Amino acid sequence: MSERAIIDTSALIALEKINFLEILCKIYDEIILPEAVIKEYGTLNIDCYSSRTVESYLTGLLIRDLNLGKGEAEVISLGNETGLRIIMDDEKGRKAAKTMGLSITGTIGILLKAQKLGLIQSAYAKAKELRDKGFYVSNTLLEEIAKYGKNKK
Repeated sequence: MSERAIIDTSALIALEKINFLEILCKIYDEIILPEAVIKEYGTLNIDCYSSRTVESYLTGLLIRDLNLGKGEAEVISLGNETGLRIIMDDEKGRKAAKTMGLSITGTIGILLKAQKLGLIQSAYAKAKELRDKGFYVSNTLLEEIAKYGKNKK
């Protein structure tokens, strides 16, 4: 079974900060970027991505009514159309996606999945590196990630 996901700009930026974009191709067979995400981020330098044009009334509603950025709105719209998991860190966008019943993960979820699959030694170390590079990770979340790592040994 091939696993695909739709990713937002903030998660791409976070993964790039820790030189971790290539892990996406080890976890997913295909990473889908809506055109708005490509405009925000630029061209992605990994082999497993494809781009999609999103033409949905939902995009406009999310931008207008919830004040989401175009990238977040297109990720949610595409997730709604396809039923694929979305990778997003933006709290307002995640809340909207969750309300719609979409499957969501974020950058930390990617790190935890990479550890679970044996692709990295420690999600905690990578999360701490992310925090050191300016990505917000609360102390509480870091503690939870540390507990997850101990339970996996």
